[in-house]
Amino acid sequence: MYALREYQKKAVKAGLEIIKTKKNGVLVLPTASGKSLVIAEIVRQSQKKTVILQPTKEILEQNLEKIKAFGMDDIGIYSASMGEKTIGKVTIATIGTIIKRKDLFNEFELIIVDECDLVNSKGGQYEEFITNLGLPVIGTTATPYRMRYYKNSFGGGEPVVESRFLTRTRPRIFSTIKHITQIPEMFELGYLCPLKYKLSETYDSKKVRSNSTGQGYNEDDLFNYNQSQGIISKIINSVLSSDSKHKLIFTHFREESEQVICELSKHNIRCEEISGSTKRKDRESILMEFRAGKTCVVNVGVLVAGYDFPELDEIILARPTKSLRLYTQMVGRGLRIAPGKDHCSVIDLCDNVKRFGEINSFVIEDISDGNELWRLKSNIGYLTGVNLITGKDLENRQMTTNKDKKQAQTGELLIPFGKHNGTKLKDLDKSYMDWCVDNFDKGNKWKSIFKAEISRRNNLTV
Repeated sequence: MYALREYQKKAVKAGLEIIKTKKNGVLVLPTASGKSLVIAEIVRQSQKKTVILQPTKEILEQNLEKIKAFGMDDIGIYSASMGEKTIGKVTIATIGTIIKRKDLFNEFELIIVDECDLVNSKGGQYEEFITNLGLPVIGTTATPYRMRYYKNSFGGGEPVVESRFLTRTRPRIFSTIKHITQIPEMFELGYLCPLKYKLSETYDSKKVRSNSTGQGYNEDDLFNYNQSQGIISKIINSVLSSDSKHKLIFTHFREESEQVICELSKHNIRCEEISGSTKRKDRESILMEFRAGKTCVVNVGVLVAGYDFPELDEIILARPTKSLRLYTQMVGRGLRIAPGKDHCSVIDLCDNVKRFGEINSFVIEDISDGNELWRLKSNIGYLTGVNLITGKDLENRQMTTNKDKKQAQTGELLIPFGKHNGTKLKDLDKSYMDWCVDNFDKGNKWKSIFKAEISRRNNLTV
């Protein structure tokens, strides 16, 4: 049995409240805060017949270890990657295996989703499973937001790439955030390892074309730009100039990882690649050598969520990303504390830290004083509700000119979005405005404008 920290006890209490109210909610717990412990204690205290969903074998193994440590023995494992398909009072499952056997869980009472930011409320395996069972759902995550691309009807159809909180999407599965353990609090209490940043001054990812989704980069452009920036030489120099024992390098391309391995070998430094193509047996062997300090690792697309190695003391970011989640997960690998480790070096050869700020400054704020309009803020400003293409703050819904305010008051303001684009406010169908008032988020500028217009019309008819 583990002794829970105070913030973990608060998270457990919030999880039990979700079960009681049957209002699907999220518990936000940063990397290295002990999500597995919180999940195990919720299951132990609730005594509910529970299915715990997670995306990978690695995370399943962590949750399974904690569930067993908390004294529970009626445990099922339903996961092809684990080579087992059994049902218990508590069943730990990977979503890809369980989705075709939803019928086996009709008698269950609770769903817990670890890494719940992977839940797409508009469809997919999680949404299908959750909707089918209709049970209370507790989500746990360090990153309670999802990236999306769309055309902004409020901005004349401009393309938008933004990260938005799970509770602020339409449709949505999670309606509330019941608990937040803040990252700065974890640093202050000594539960997270201090980070030391070293940034490249020359890399500019804005010079790289976006891909078709807007959420990443054009592969050819990125590869060519990295070459022009001498990214391989910068990786080699970073490794050679550091006395850190455990170096984890993130690259985007396998061609780059192969070059890194080749160049480091010329300096008698052993380096191994781990990618989606690495066989499980080889991966385990490489990570064993990595933990022993006998090799550094260059990682292509894996070793993000679920990889725990507290002694990791250097992270080299040699790939840019627009994903707030990916950035948080990459840097998060170095946050765990360990004996003899006084800090973790974050060497950003791209411009990720410039884009997102320092992880240790991340704070989640409710900008509406209790109405759960959550935003993530860092030392450089807000990170959610911001268009990554233009840098525009999408949450600034205040009317900016007296002319706008006057036109709204008289009904002359033009609607800039949707099928009513160009229509004067006074000519807008009332049933449409009623719908917007009922469905728009609190704090939305147009929700207030439509309320005022409905009131104005009512006064005219009195």
